[in-house]
Amino acid sequence: MQKIQSMLRVAVIFVITALLMGCGAVNKSSGKLYIVGMGTAPDLITVRGIKVIKNADIVLVHDPQGLKDWKGFIGSKEAWVFPRYNLLFLGVDPNTLEDPSEKALAQKLAAARYEIVNKIRYAVEQGKTVAILEGGDPMMYGETFYLEMLPKDFPSEIVPGVGAFQAASAAVKMSPPYGWDTNAVILTMEDSPGRVDTNEKLMDTATSMVFYTMHLDYPKLFTELKRHYPENTPVAIVCYAGDRKRQKVLTSTIGSFFDEVNLKDVPVDKHMLLVGKFLTVGQARKDGLASGRKFIEMMRYENRPRDED
Repeated sequence: MQKIQSMLRVAVIFVITALLMGCGAVNKSSGKLYIVGMGTAPDLITVRGIKVIKNADIVLVHDPQGLKDWKGFIGSKEAWVFPRYNLLFLGVDPNTLEDPSEKALAQKLAAARYEIVNKIRYAVEQGKTVAILEGGDPMMYGETFYLEMLPKDFPSEIVPGVGAFQAASAAVKMSPPYGWDTNAVILTMEDSPGRVDTNEKLMDTATSMVFYTMHLDYPKLFTELKRHYPENTPVAIVCYAGDRKRQKVLTSTIGSFFDEVNLKDVPVDKHMLLVGKFLTVGQARKDGLASGRKFIEMMRYENRPRDED
């Protein structure tokens, strides 16, 4: 009980500190916070991302492995590691948890989040540039909670990267929005408790789907897919998307998937699943793109209105 009360005091201190710090504007000599998408492979970082890291005073990564993977960019800069585990219970009020051990853990992790955000704020107010390095693209299931915990006018910028969706699409050399008689793609991941847009509801459109495969229950997923898509619908697994040395594409269909793909050969946290007709039909369209004829004709240079001199 005494330990829990101590953790509560720590959490309260960080909350009060954050609120007090939020009362004043960041001073004029402040630096800036960046969240940088590092791409799915070290050579898929953008030119802008390289420039930001080069000028950064401090970098932050979410896994010690990041220090090794991006050593060439980080060099001898000051580096902080903020484990992803600290995001557990984000958005949950610890006081609503009945289990004492769960409540204590939620309070501890909340305090850790306030601590790292306050460290970032202090560094930026001292005129330093802080770069948070995100694998892939921070805007696709990335970690932008830092900005949500900082004042709206806090000097910050997100530099997008080449994410797994773009890299996986490039690997199969087909564009997911196309699909013969569909013209959209749904990006999703494993269903989670409380989610209203569950995957089977999304499947009802029978459009192209791309799954981020963290904790994905494949037997359950394919049972659902078979209820909404023909069994000959093509699927592809892309392993290590964007990595020229390790990238691998496994192709099959919804009906033959478990006969043709051995999931034991697939890296648990380094693959994407793509589903849809686009994998075989490419950009061919049911209407031959006739519905877009006027737009296409307008794109021809000779039919464009000339700019006035």
